[in-house]
Amino acid sequence: MKRFFQLIGLSLLLFLIFLPACSNRPDPREEIKKLIATVDQSDTTALKEHLDLEWIVNENLRGFSEKDKEELYPKIRQEILRDLTGDGPTRMSWNNSLVVIGKSKVKGDSATVEVTYLSKITGIKNYTRMGLYFKDGKWKIYSLRVTGM
Repeated sequence: MKRFFQLIGLSLLLFLIFLPACSNRPDPREEIKKLIATVDQSDTTALKEHLDLEWIVNENLRGFSEKDKEELYPKIRQEILRDLTGDGPTRMSWNNSLVVIGKSKVKGDSATVEVTYLSKITGIKNYTRMGLYFKDGKWKIYSLRVTGM
């Protein structure tokens, strides 16, 4: 009888370990990898596919009046794209760093992914969590730290 309960316990443990692998959703870390590759390639069009730019811009405009938001929205949006492409500070920082994608936490349609940047030049380590949500069959990044903002 004791063996029976051990077998059930082991089966339950294996089920819980392999349950996330059975999900139909892609791993949110893969979306972060795609974002980092897109920034490396300086591809503005692909950036718009990976990021929820509207959400990110609106987060940067928190606290401004509605009139100021209307005026600043296109400027902030362009600054974010410029920061992640060409000679933008975030792109340059990421290109000069070893980027380590850590663990992810998924809760419902939301996820966070740990990302660590280790500068190849200074050795300084920066850590952040990127936020994503799942919609229409894919993960979309709504929260990331950019250097130039």
